[in-house]
Parts: sequence; structure tokens; C-alpha cells
Amino acid sequence: MEVDNAWSWGILWTDEAHFPFQGSVNTQNCRIWARENPFQMHPLPLHYQKVTVWCGFTTAFIVGPFFFEEIGPSSPITCAVNGTSYESHLRNQLIPALQQRGCVDSTILMQDGDPPQIATPVKQLLNLHFGNDRIISSHFPTA
Repeated sequence: MEVDNAWSWGILWTDEAHFPFQGSVNTQNCRIWARENPFQMHPLPLHYQKVTVWCGFTTAFIVGPFFFEEIGPSSPITCAVNGTSYESHLRNQLIPALQQRGCVDSTILMQDGDPPQIATPVKQLLNLHFGNDRIISSHFPTA
């Protein structure tokens, strides 16, 4: 068996992030330290308007950013990321971008295994284009 020392260079590292429209800080990712407790509270809505952005990168290139949105009555609006929207993103944005670069057959896809990323139609599409041996994710190599 021949060992390819550059195999990790072909990994497409991917993730998504949510950006709220009103500029609030995601306290899961940001901590503010102070010498004293200010005893202040800032009420926030349970569900605020946000945009979800997806991006991927290898050592050679960046794919994206891509925005999860739908066509609204007057302009694009943010949509929920679910199995259907993620499968559409892969089919209409990611895979064509990799095909345009001529690297879909050599790219190893890494994703973190969020529920939309392991939906059955998503797994079937990924198996079709990447096969079980070029996917790094939870719940693989089954489809």
C-alpha cells in the first residue's frame, strides 16, 4: 500500500456561522471578563433575525462564502438550515464549485455532523460524489 503524505492537503474543512442582524454577540463564542459583576441584564428575543453563512477551505483555495436564503416577495430572506436546504446547497453551490476547479474527485469533505448534514438525502448525495472513503463526518460511512 502506497502512503500519500499530502493526503491532508485535500481536505475541505467546512463550517457555518450565524450572524444576527441587530449586532448582538453570541455568548457561546464570546466571553467578556470584568473585575466586578455589573449586575446588568439585556433582554433578547428568543429568535432573532440572522443570516447563516457557510464556507469551506483547503490548503489551496476557499469555497464560498455561501448564504442560506430563499427568494422572498421583495428580496432574499434568511431560511432555516435543514436537510433540504443543506442538500440544495451541496447540489447547487458546493459540488459545482468543486467541479469547476476540477477537484471533486480528489477532495475529502470534512463536516461536523450537524443534523442537516446527516439527513438521508444529504448522505446519499455525498456518497454519490465523494464515496464513503472521502467524507469525514459523524454517522458515516452509512447512508
